[in-house]
Amino acid sequence: MVTELGSEAPHSPRIARRRARTRERILDTAERAFGAGYRNVRVEDLAEAADVSIGTLYVHFGSKDGVYLALVERALEQMAAYLDRAYRPEYSPLEQVIAAGDVYLRFHLEHPGLFQFLAFDTVLGELPAEVREIQQRVGERLEEVIGGFQARIEAAVAAGQADHRYDARTTARFLWGAWNGVVSLGRREDRMALTDEEIAACLQLGRRLVRDGLTAPAHRDQDGYSLARIVSIDQPAS
Repeated sequence: MVTELGSEAPHSPRIARRRARTRERILDTAERAFGAGYRNVRVEDLAEAADVSIGTLYVHFGSKDGVYLALVERALEQMAAYLDRAYRPEYSPLEQVIAAGDVYLRFHLEHPGLFQFLAFDTVLGELPAEVREIQQRVGERLEEVIGGFQARIEAAVAAGQADHRYDARTTARFLWGAWNGVVSLGRREDRMALTDEEIAACLQLGRRLVRDGLTAPAHRDQDGYSLARIVSIDQPAS
């Protein structure tokens, strides 16, 4: 079993690194375990799978609910980091909005286990009522992430690239929900299930619809086509 005892000062850099590695190992273990359902996962099983004591798990997270909350927060932080890649300064404001759709594909392909924690309501429905404050705390963090996306839409409107008739707040939440919904279809086990290739095709179509639908009249060429490019976050900076 992994222990954090030793002769070093409790706040030494080495101890801090060890604690950070232990924390991440517990979260990695929990991510796999919670993927099959929250209610049936026991703290004892988490600790054993992560090769830590139950006491160590409680020191880091306080409870199983705390582990779950930390997983959701980690997923949101990583999604926010991916979105930052869409907000590159060489992209126009409208192109940044379009690139955000590509973020969902990259995040899904590179972190398939984390995506489910962005749609946390299905799991939180299993939690007892007394710990539902988790939902509020996570919702506040999610609001920050969506708020950043909304700010890009507002910037595109201010630059005359996006149509001012579309409310930025409503548009941001619609697109967030639509992209979440498409990726969620990859987790189904019936005829509605999509392969990664089908998810990519849907999101690519969605990005074209965003470009063609949001572009302001003044930001179109003489044939009515948008001047914004369909950009992807894995493209080299130009």
